Amino acid sequence: MAVTPAPVSLTQGTPARLLSAVSGATSANFTIQPKPNGGDFTVSFQAVGTVTTLTAALQISLDGGTTFLDYVASASFISNTTTFKIFSPPAASFPLQAGPIYKVNVTAATGSSDIWACAS
Repeated sequence: MAVTPAPVSLTQGTPARLLSAVSGATSANFTIQPKPNGGDFTVSFQAVGTVTTLTAALQISLDGGTTFLDYVASASFISNTTTFKIFSPPAASFPLQAGPIYKVNVTAATGSSDIWACAS
């Protein structure tokens, strides 16, 4: 049985590499640490490197990582044509919050890119 690594925990103001040298289908789980005084999050995602093709969705799990569903479909998330994406309240259609486990689910990629995220 494969061991699932612990999710990366995003801390406000500290960029975190979620995936390294992406060149095919892969995924990475992450969580967002709560703000000390509560409040909404802005989360930025960026694919850095040689991004020839990239198809990725942002998924969410509310049951501890057993079941993931698309939260932001691949058509609206980072890709080879949109390598930077910000989700910022109150205008965000998809607000991110502390609590759930999120997954960057890459279904196709060529080239070699790292995927980063930063919460604030």
